[in-house]
Amino acid sequence: MNPDLMDAQISEFLTETIVDIPDDPWSASALDRVEREIIDRFGTVSDVAAPANHEIADQITRFLGEVFRRKFEGRWLNVPGMGGKRYPDFGPVIGHEWIDIHLDVANLVTAAVDRQWGDYLSEIFTRNAHGYAEWVKAGRPPMAEWVEN
Repeated sequence: MNPDLMDAQISEFLTETIVDIPDDPWSASALDRVEREIIDRFGTVSDVAAPANHEIADQITRFLGEVFRRKFEGRWLNVPGMGGKRYPDFGPVIGHEWIDIHLDVANLVTAAVDRQWGDYLSEIFTRNAHGYAEWVKAGRPPMAEWVEN
């Protein structure tokens, strides 16, 4: 994802799209607020992929990825095939050194719509926080060593 576009989309998301985000936008409580927005804006999973909703869905996807990248030492990766209908030629995922699976951020938006829980995203955040804390406590070992244990 283009870094300049990334910054612009996230800035617009935090200043215009959702103006009442918690003080720490990279937190579980911010994810709960964003999930409420997702559920309110998108009635169905198909609505997320509708051309009229592309920009807002893209902003949300980028924001979610940045939460997990910033809080848990992640990095953006392109894994083709993981972007679904919204990203047919690009698979925006977050990779971490402490877990050997990628976080499919495009799918998080549609999964939140499908589940309608209100705390789905913060539950994922909490699970990631636990795994990340364990990895940090172990001294941030290389993935091959960490996954083996």
